[in-house]
Amino acid sequence: MSSELNYGSAPPQWPYPVKYDVENRIDTDVLIIGAGVAGSMAGLMAARRGVTVAVVDKAPIDISGCGGAGLDHYGGCISNPSASTTPEEAVSRRPDSSFSGGRIMGPDFRSYIQMKGSWDNLLELERLGLRFRDEEDEFAGAPFRDDETKIMYAYDYEAKTTIRLRGGAYIKKYMKEGLEKEKTATLYERIMITSLLTEDGKQGARVVGATGINEETGEFYVFRAKSVILSTAGVSMQGTSTWTFNSEMFGNGYRNDPRCTGDGVAMAWKAGANFMSEEQFGQALYTGPFGWPWYGIGNPDNTWHPCTLVDNKGNELPWVDMNDKPISTMEERTKGPMGMMRPTPLIDPEKIRSGEIELPLWADLSSMSDYERRAIWGLMIGNEGKTRVSIYDYFNKAGFNPEKDMLQCPVMNPEIYGNHRKDWFQGEPNAVKFWKADTLRGVAVDWNQMTNVEGLFAAGSEAGQGGAGCGTAGAYSGNRAAEYAMKTQQGSVSEAQIAAEKERVYAPVKRMNERSGCVSWKELWMGMTRVMQQDCGEIRTRVLAEHGLMWLDSIKRHEMQMTYARNPHELVRVLECESRVTTAEVYLYLCLANFKAEDEGAGQDMHRYTKLIDGELINTYKEAEWWLKPPYAPTYLENYENCRANEKEVKQP
Repeated sequence: MSSELNYGSAPPQWPYPVKYDVENRIDTDVLIIGAGVAGSMAGLMAARRGVTVAVVDKAPIDISGCGGAGLDHYGGCISNPSASTTPEEAVSRRPDSSFSGGRIMGPDFRSYIQMKGSWDNLLELERLGLRFRDEEDEFAGAPFRDDETKIMYAYDYEAKTTIRLRGGAYIKKYMKEGLEKEKTATLYERIMITSLLTEDGKQGARVVGATGINEETGEFYVFRAKSVILSTAGVSMQGTSTWTFNSEMFGNGYRNDPRCTGDGVAMAWKAGANFMSEEQFGQALYTGPFGWPWYGIGNPDNTWHPCTLVDNKGNELPWVDMNDKPISTMEERTKGPMGMMRPTPLIDPEKIRSGEIELPLWADLSSMSDYERRAIWGLMIGNEGKTRVSIYDYFNKAGFNPEKDMLQCPVMNPEIYGNHRKDWFQGEPNAVKFWKADTLRGVAVDWNQMTNVEGLFAAGSEAGQGGAGCGTAGAYSGNRAAEYAMKTQQGSVSEAQIAAEKERVYAPVKRMNERSGCVSWKELWMGMTRVMQQDCGEIRTRVLAEHGLMWLDSIKRHEMQMTYARNPHELVRVLECESRVTTAEVYLYLCLANFKAEDEGAGQDMHRYTKLIDGELINTYKEAEWWLKPPYAPTYLENYENCRANEKEVKQP
């Protein structure tokens, strides 16, 4: 019997020239890490300021990121002229407010930045080629259409804070084409950024660049930059990949790019960036790979709102408003902003048990008006993330006709149907526990979108700014990073730091060549999820968090040192799983930070930020609404205008 390790069948011949250890050095003013909606818009705005910009993504930029699969609406567009409220009014409301898809997590200055610039950003997207108006008058006379501007609104037809997009399936295509027209912007695709470079290689020091690896050729990249913007969208599937392993079903989520593996989280944590406290900015459950194909099943919620439901006997289910008051008209269903306790069908679990309501339930588009039916099955399903082809085109080709056919809703536990906040595409939530949620809200930033680490900016989900507002946040961050670069000298990178990172990056390839590696990237990922299921699950204690960190450290010192990669593609997959391990550590450290805050007697009204410097877990605290107190101005508008005061500058000194 051979003593050699068995790597299974040989992979197909690699179609690209392999250039391991070939090093590329690139100098730029602004480096954008991640070119999703936020990163692409950041690159556009920075380039227009006259600085040189490098935009880097692991995927082709025209389809990369959470918005790469499409976007059916522009939520939180509170600055549009027809909106019933203003950004200033919105941020003054209670902390759990949200407006038509633009979720206000706080609310705070990050929310305000998204809301304030949303209309200008949508107009910029229109100039790039994105269509959102009903120019052909296809929906003339529809209750959600403004006949003067030809803008079509969604969810709440009175608030008018969410705008439907006609060409949202191709939003990234238009953004990439815009970037390619900017003379000072250079695009780098199929490159994974693996680490941030800091002055003298010290943790917490100014960020002066980053390293990367080409997924096709294996070449090594060193980017030197005056400012860096992280826009890698956090962790894919709202954090479930940290607890759940299923590589084949991982792309089942509607919006999150499977390539969002926590790389930005990992490199920011290692660089000494502050992270927002876990419990303060937590959000709802998403079941990740074990839910239904999102928006591909019958339901009355979100993209399908306000669809009529009937039971298996054909009985139409009644609707209630946000206060559980019975409503009877379609007009009443379209009052109440998305994201709040909006109107919903009333489904009594006891009536399901007694048989009065017979499962399964069905989404009945055929009984709705032609306007509403075509808006759901066309405008929305035709452009929402991953629905253009996999749902809309495939279902139509299979013979689905919304004028006469109904689509089955998921069969779930009766209690789940009575949950007003149910996202139906998640299926039965008990299939994946509630603690497998995205409670990691990312790095903390200031009014300039810069982190506590000088030179490091963040935009989009990386900074707790999600949804359609990522483009707005990206545009704002791009301007701020460009202004910083205009007045900052290029820093010196640490050759020792680069050499150490290069050794780490190529280690799996070396083990493959030496036949000493025996752990695949999938095994590393799967082992990490077991740690999180046990030690960062439904029950969280100080002892469990400490044990989880010890367990992950053991994996890092043993199994992670046994991984192998047979080609550049597998190498990047291994490195992504190393990012996942670091992200898992962040979750556990944030658990410990909760207990540390209790020990330190922190008040409930304080904002807590956490970082790890030289192995020491450090909590810092700021008072409520610190962003409206010195050294900042006392109003949101003043701060916003102060930060944008120099946007007309296009020349460097």
